[in-house]
Amino acid sequence: MGLLDDLKNQAENKKAKEQQEAGNTGDKTQFYKKEIHPRMMDVYRFLNEMVKNLNIINPETIVHHPILPDGEKQAFRQGKYNVTIDNDQQIREVKLTCKAELDKPVKLRVKGEDSAKKQGEILADYKIQCKRKDYNDKSYKLTHSDFIIEGPVSISIQFVGNQDSTYIQLFLGNFEGPGVIKRNIEAKNINQDFLDKLGRYILREDNKLFSLDISEKDKQAIREMVERERAKREQEIAEIERLAEEEKEKEKSSRGLRKFFHKDKD
Repeated sequence: MGLLDDLKNQAENKKAKEQQEAGNTGDKTQFYKKEIHPRMMDVYRFLNEMVKNLNIINPETIVHHPILPDGEKQAFRQGKYNVTIDNDQQIREVKLTCKAELDKPVKLRVKGEDSAKKQGEILADYKIQCKRKDYNDKSYKLTHSDFIIEGPVSISIQFVGNQDSTYIQLFLGNFEGPGVIKRNIEAKNINQDFLDKLGRYILREDNKLFSLDISEKDKQAIREMVERERAKREQEIAEIERLAEEEKEKEKSSRGLRKFFHKDKD
């Protein structure tokens, strides 16, 4: 085979590959338009109408989050709903947000370094606004910490469509627990029955919407995500504690020098 024949074959193979990829892209685009986008529109219309009514009625929706010591739950009032989309012509993201607020700040006194550290981690998981004051004994060991939890807990429910998948992804932020967890929902399963259950799920009237459809793969992904977040938090806390210990040593050294010079003057 001559050089020109070889180049011709390479060019033809490249054209064929590009045409195949273009065809695949076209098929995916058509699938998104026919199957995914209509479901995303249904989700948006439902949530938008629901939120309009909720913000007028302002129903009392109480949600309990385990933010207190030993996993004890604290009551919050859920409200201030809002729905946004990324593009009204070709929706790829629908996001509902709301706030879980306290009637008044919660004050806690947590004794012991380990318990205070655990309490701080719980509040950090929820990214809930709070104030903290630590108390140390004469040897600079933490004896107890006072927390003033102000809130709110920010909650989000986000649907994301992707033309490379038959699934619609659902991300729940601070809804079932702290942080973000993910669900995959077949587009064909998003129907009126699903939307009705979703509405009751948001209002905390039904907690079984996703109890049966989470795969082992998704469970493993959630476990890995939680483990990564835990490792990251532990690293951040260790760095904070290291800096605090350095500050204590500096203060201790400074006190020692002051005593030394004072003694020398005497």
